[in-house]
Order: sequence, then structure tokens, then C-alpha cells
Amino acid sequence: MDHFLVKSFLFLSIYALSIFLFNAGMRKILNVKRKKRFSYNHVNDHHKKWDWMIRITFLILIVIGGIYNALNLDQEERVWYLQPYIMVFGFCLVSETVRAIFEKKHSENPNDYKFTLSQLAYLSITLLVFFTTEFFGIFT
Repeated sequence: MDHFLVKSFLFLSIYALSIFLFNAGMRKILNVKRKKRFSYNHVNDHHKKWDWMIRITFLILIVIGGIYNALNLDQEERVWYLQPYIMVFGFCLVSETVRAIFEKKHSENPNDYKFTLSQLAYLSITLLVFFTTEFFGIFT
């Protein structure tokens, strides 16, 4: 068990560092200012309304999907796209895509949306690679 925790901590640390370096590099290339941490960073009130609609919708979908899959105790009967990690990934995709659309239309810096899309692409590609390679066999 300790070996698993060490591998997990090391993997997450390296991944967090790669995200940090990617974001720093893209901010420098695109000349985009760093946003506040742990805030919603809505572009305008319309974006805020859309963002909260997306959040509530995905919260409801996660609850419904969790209940549905919990009632199907047999692994083969569970629906893969209702798994919580898939739903959270879908939420990130939809939420960041909407953010990029609002940034393209309303942001002061014309490169803000490009930065958001580059973050979304990096996250999507790396997570897809991790899941398809089973985390490069690190945890087997």
C-alpha cells in the first residue's frame, strides 16, 4: 500500500508540474495575464449565468448517473458515460468551451480564448493518454 501511495504522489506531482510549466509557457507565448486562483473568473454576467446552468446540470447528471450505476450492481450493466470521472471530464470540456466562447466574444485580450483552448487541449490529450495506456502501467 505504501508503494502505491508513493507512486501516486510522484505521478500527481509530476503531472501538476507539467501543467504548471505548460500554462506558464502558454501565458508567455500568448501574452496572457494570470487569473486569480480559486475564483470563477467569469467574463460577464451572461457567462456567469451559463456557467451556473452548466454546473447545476452536471451536478444533477452526476447524481442521476451515480444512482443508476449504483442500482446496477453487475459491472457489465453499468453505463460507462455515467461514471463520475467521465461526467467530471465532460463538465470540464463543456465549461471551458463555453468560457472560450465568451472570452473570444467579450475579453479585452484577444488571446485569452486561445489560452483557455490550449489548456483544455493539454488536459484532454494528457488524460486521454493516461487512461488509454492505463497510466503507462505505473500502477499495475
